[in-house]
Amino acid sequence: MKMQFSGAPEITASRQKVWEKLLDADFVAASAPGVESVETVDPTHFRVVSGLGVGAVKLRFKLDVELLDIVEGQQLKMRARGKAPGSNVEVLSVLQVEDAGNGRSRLRWSATSEVSGTVASIGARLLEGTARHLTEQFWTDFARRVGAS
Repeated sequence: MKMQFSGAPEITASRQKVWEKLLDADFVAASAPGVESVETVDPTHFRVVSGLGVGAVKLRFKLDVELLDIVEGQQLKMRARGKAPGSNVEVLSVLQVEDAGNGRSRLRWSATSEVSGTVASIGARLLEGTARHLTEQFWTDFARRVGAS
């Protein structure tokens, strides 16, 4: 099952500060619901363990996360691929940081998720609604925390 989401929150922080926080795996992971651990492999590769619940199905995903196509201070892509018993997930996020004036920034993001297996069999509406909520919550929380730090 393939899903696409996007948003563009405005952040009360400079573009440089937003960029620095995007490259901080622990800071990013703290906004992600269900993240249990983050292991930095190198500056652009991470291993993440995350729990995900959709309806009555609760799964624990082991994810390989990679930052790629990095244009310093402007944009990057974040790819996460992972498995849980009987399920697979792949997410590609495209992130752009822009000046929004008056010391503020805008983080334009889009995410394409592909889920298969047990978690995908739950039903399109339930899975898409949960995935949309978690994705939007993640980037909203990230924006709030960057602005507050």
